[in-house]
Amino acid sequence: MSRLTCYLVRLYLVRLAVVLLAVTGFALLFDLLDMGPRVVRRAGGSAWALLAYVPIRMPTLVTELLPMVVLVAGLLTASDLLRSRELVAMWGAGVSRLGLVARLWPVALVVLGGKILLDDLAVPKTVPALRALGVADFKTVGLPSSGQIWLRTGSDVLRLPAAAAARGEPRDLLILRLDPEGRLLERLEAARAEPAADGWLLHEVIRRPAAARPTEQLDELFWPVRIDLEQVALMAKLPRELSLAQLWRVIEADGFGVGGTEAHRTWLQARLAGLVALWATIVLPFALAHRLARVGETFALFSKGLAVGFVNLIANGLLLALGELGLLSPVLAAWTAPIGFAIFVLLLAGALEKRRGRPVVPPLGTVRA
Repeated sequence: MSRLTCYLVRLYLVRLAVVLLAVTGFALLFDLLDMGPRVVRRAGGSAWALLAYVPIRMPTLVTELLPMVVLVAGLLTASDLLRSRELVAMWGAGVSRLGLVARLWPVALVVLGGKILLDDLAVPKTVPALRALGVADFKTVGLPSSGQIWLRTGSDVLRLPAAAAARGEPRDLLILRLDPEGRLLERLEAARAEPAADGWLLHEVIRRPAAARPTEQLDELFWPVRIDLEQVALMAKLPRELSLAQLWRVIEADGFGVGGTEAHRTWLQARLAGLVALWATIVLPFALAHRLARVGETFALFSKGLAVGFVNLIANGLLLALGELGLLSPVLAAWTAPIGFAIFVLLLAGALEKRRGRPVVPPLGTVRA
């Protein structure tokens, strides 16, 4: 790694760390003001619960704010180099804008590696803890309006809350027992269940036969069924909460018969395409830094950089929403905006290299012919 690369990487990473601490700290403060009272009530009034809440909330905050943090850090780095004329010196020494972009590869490795670890390891591990604290107000896949998961096993139909399914703790169950022709035999309502290898032991059961027979209230009832709660739990979570391996497992099993996989296919592609978009965000400020005017260059750089970044985020969010709804193929929904953004950045950096009409000022003491 050359000295210029080390210098650029050090400048970028220092500003990235400062911006990351400032932005996430500010966001965490507002999050504590919003969710803090609920966490304290859940912990029985103990304020010490906030100390446990902070580390499990940080991964989701950081992964959501990372694109904005990277953009602001890059704009600060490029504007500082531009204001001190260091970029002009680099260009004068023969380093092209594309050369500057290429020298940011260590930054890209750090940021993209951190993004992968957050999305694939930290977020899937911490979301269940957030649900246990009662602060993970995420919508569920399948029937988000009612928050229920329906599945069929044999001739029976089961309904259970999506939040309980995501935790692997079946409760508030509704079971419709049907005959081979699909006619209702009886309706079972259970407060909770204990899954076992050969069936579920239902507790606090209300049994309502379809025929004109009285309703029964039972303390326990054995239900001979085999349901993999781990599969149901995967389908009860948002695709963005799953790791790449879990997304692939859901897609390969075609949703385990619980729900559709359009959103999972879209988010599997979005995880990969998001790395391309994040790389383009890292190098965008250096592709935009081309003005040599002494006034207004920092404002112009920030305004253009923020405008391009937010347009990309809005377009990408819209396309992902269409992909989740099945109105657009997962590949198009996930890759269109990131690939377009990356091409735009490369063309911007390369096209500006071909600009003409800027005379090169000879060094002092040079005698003109």
